[in-house]
Amino acid sequence: MTGPDDLPRLPLRRLPALLAGSLRLAARAAPREFALVAALQLVAGLGLVVPILAGRDLLATVIAAGPDTAMGPLLFKGAVVVVVLGLVNLAGSLAAGRDEIFSEVLNRYVTRQVLDVAGRAELEDYERPAFHDRLQRATQSAGLRPHQLAQGLGSLLSAMLATLGVAVALAAIAPALVAVTMFAVLPLWAAGVKSGQMVFAMLFRLTPAERERAYLLHLLTGRDAATEVRAYALAGFLRGRWERRTTERLAEVRRSVGARLRVTLLSRLVSGAAVGAVLGVLVLLALTGRTGVADTATAAGAVLLLAGRLRTASMGTDLLFEAAPFMADLQQFVASSAAAAPLPPPARTTFEHLTVENLGYTYPSGARPALQGVNLEIRAGEMVALVGENGSGKTTLAKLLSQLYRPTEGRIGYDGVDVTRAHPDELRAAIAVMFQDFQRYLMSAGENIGAGRWDRIDDGAAIHTAATAAGADAFLAGLPHGYDTLLGPEFTDGTDLSGGQWQRLAIARAFFRDAPFIILDEPTAALDARSEHELFERVRALLAGRTVLVISHRFTAVRSADRIYVLAGGRIAEHGSHDELMALGGRYAEMFTLQAAPYVGPATARR
Repeated sequence: MTGPDDLPRLPLRRLPALLAGSLRLAARAAPREFALVAALQLVAGLGLVVPILAGRDLLATVIAAGPDTAMGPLLFKGAVVVVVLGLVNLAGSLAAGRDEIFSEVLNRYVTRQVLDVAGRAELEDYERPAFHDRLQRATQSAGLRPHQLAQGLGSLLSAMLATLGVAVALAAIAPALVAVTMFAVLPLWAAGVKSGQMVFAMLFRLTPAERERAYLLHLLTGRDAATEVRAYALAGFLRGRWERRTTERLAEVRRSVGARLRVTLLSRLVSGAAVGAVLGVLVLLALTGRTGVADTATAAGAVLLLAGRLRTASMGTDLLFEAAPFMADLQQFVASSAAAAPLPPPARTTFEHLTVENLGYTYPSGARPALQGVNLEIRAGEMVALVGENGSGKTTLAKLLSQLYRPTEGRIGYDGVDVTRAHPDELRAAIAVMFQDFQRYLMSAGENIGAGRWDRIDDGAAIHTAATAAGADAFLAGLPHGYDTLLGPEFTDGTDLSGGQWQRLAIARAFFRDAPFIILDEPTAALDARSEHELFERVRALLAGRTVLVISHRFTAVRSADRIYVLAGGRIAEHGSHDELMALGGRYAEMFTLQAAPYVGPATARR
């Protein structure tokens, strides 16, 4: 769990600014709904002044009435009280209904902000646990806290307006009681602040454990893990870890609830004592004859009504100050992304000659560099290959060249211009990437290919061309609805594909991007030998004139490359053509011979 020292503090002096910022957020997100709800709550709150004062007048009239008093004025005054009370209740009901719509619009607005941050975040951010913690809190807050904030603001505003209305009415009867009555709200307000801070502190500490719980739940219920979980009988083991984390959460919740309950009970005891004192003073005034029966009865009714409104204010305060720290955390998360220094646009987005000079990269959680001192070059129109043992840094280098990571040292040059500190979006637009951990989108087959350049996703002819080039058209045409077939069995009418078929779709997606620089990371891992040979023949023909970087463990797939770079321990160990590297007799020759020997014999493999 996150330690208490890591908990961001929300000083009380920041609450007014936070509430003001929340109101501005609400007004920006849903200006019409916000104005309407506020107006209805204003009517529902301040409208109580009229029935209280009118009721007092009616009661005084009834007490003073004699047997010959005309009933018309009394009925009229009574009707006024009933009608106004009805309008106040109607305004409250309408406000509650519109508040539900307002909350949905507000949730959407804030969730969009979180999605903007997630979309702008660099891939490296997803290597940091702290970013995942903040993103999870922001995601959960976006779906819950704006609604809670709106409810708290609404309840508190309505209750405070009603309190003000009752106070105005009470001031006309017994002005000295107003201050004592208003004092009753202070302990409730303080309790709401304290309770909200306690909730935030609890969930802040639980964030890492909650992410683990969510991950374990995904393993236990998701399709991707289902095969191995059953093959290794892991359900009991994973369930046990989930149970332990859930028990820890329950214990933390119990401690937090107990502490908050003590604060709430104390505040309501003090608040109730204040209201009781006011009623006691009223009784004393009535017994000593200082107030009349009508004034006393009206004032007592107003105080009791006020007590009910204060309970509503208490619930609103609890909601408001529970949501407030989360909204502050959310706003800081959004602001931290927006405050990042803007990157300059690249001077150029394509190259005739790409150079990598002394390139190094260390993962945020890495103890040592994944790449160090890497130098290589790629010329436009070449096919260049990266080979090496697992963990040698091939995929990391591919992600640096595809502008997904920024090097921690060294530079990447496009025709001599350093692009490592330029905004990556325009550079990425000229690069097509297919990684070995490619995504299987649970969308239609055509959309899986069209995702390569989503702004052209409706270009059916280009999608068909890319699928044909990747060898996917034949099996796609045989699907129940062709290219419109939903893929993946998780959704109704979804059709699953084999691993090799999914891989061909990923290759087609890279082809569809129609970029001058293509990076293929293990593009044939799920293909048989014949399919692999056919694919590389197509790649040579289709991508003629384009620059291709291929990463593969299968040396037969890279032997025709113009240049081959061999990585070992995060460094370039050797490079050259296939024939040059075989003649060198180094790492490449050893690995190629070991791989080819079972099929052609050791002597033939060395040729």
